[in-house]
Amino acid sequence: MNPETETGNPLLNFGGFVVPSGCRRVFITAELEPSNSDPRIQPTGFPDIGPVLYPDPSGRDGLICLIESEASMANRLEEVCFSNKYEGTLKETFRGIPYLRAESGKGNNSAFKTSSTLDGHRFASDFLAKGKAAFGGDGENKTLAEYIKAQLGMSDNGKTMPVARIPEVFQLAMEIDPMSLIHGFQISNEQISFVGLRLARSLTASIIGTNCERVAVPGVKFNIGQVESESGQAIFQKQRITAAKIEARFSVDVSLLESLRLDTPQDGNAGQYQEARFKLLLALALWKVAAFMDLLSIELSLRTDCKLRLKGSPQYKAEGRHNPLSGEFPYSSIAVTTFVGDDGLIDQAHLPADRAPLVLAF
Repeated sequence: MNPETETGNPLLNFGGFVVPSGCRRVFITAELEPSNSDPRIQPTGFPDIGPVLYPDPSGRDGLICLIESEASMANRLEEVCFSNKYEGTLKETFRGIPYLRAESGKGNNSAFKTSSTLDGHRFASDFLAKGKAAFGGDGENKTLAEYIKAQLGMSDNGKTMPVARIPEVFQLAMEIDPMSLIHGFQISNEQISFVGLRLARSLTASIIGTNCERVAVPGVKFNIGQVESESGQAIFQKQRITAAKIEARFSVDVSLLESLRLDTPQDGNAGQYQEARFKLLLALALWKVAAFMDLLSIELSLRTDCKLRLKGSPQYKAEGRHNPLSGEFPYSSIAVTTFVGDDGLIDQAHLPADRAPLVLAF
């Protein structure tokens, strides 16, 4: 089935992948396998709590194990965009994408603190909220919190604002860090306590195992011939699992991205760059999934005893106001598609040119 002829003009054609008109969700799955041929897997978990296992309510898949959580996958899907993972610097293919970078000191004495692409709290981070920059281009330095309050018409104490202006927060986020609209954010800190300035993830992902069995692997720690120690010898168990099937699941909430107000309305109609900005966000979400799968095509080490790779071809299903479209997800062609250039999606979105990144002095 050709999405263009069956459903009208597509929402997006990116890297050879067509998101059809009327699509509300793109669901992508990929079966994985241990790359070292050892069926024992170390799933996500905490000491004294262990991995998350729960019975399949339908009874078909036995015990299901959460191998990688939604929160952890969000971090990994951000990491594929970095040229420097320790400073949150984006790859060249994202040149022109706004984001925030907090630094202390000046010139050669400047020191990196955090960035909005790296910090788990994003706009709620004190390093970002209290950092100063000339946001308006008028030469006046403001903290990020002061800028947000001014843009949204909030009270000076950050506790109240006109509720009708809440949708404006998405355009604000689009123009200082578009990635936040994919992975979600909440603006809440010492300066801003108004409830409601937040967005759920539009891209969610997890890795699960089905028909799992628990495996207890012995471990030992002992101090002999090293330093004087009374810790002696400690014998313990390491929690592992085996799984009949391991699957990575990705869901792109197309309808959520399409509903966001990303540009200033004009005469009651959508802003001039509304459609272009929506397409940029949708393409970014698909690129992140594709880049993650590109790593899995060889091997991706989630933990010491959790090294996985693709098993077979990833599949997708586009669901919405039409018969579901499905097929092979062309991750390899999407992962090499760039966003820059005179006709690139970043250029078409007309984002502020002086914010890639915008350095906040802290």
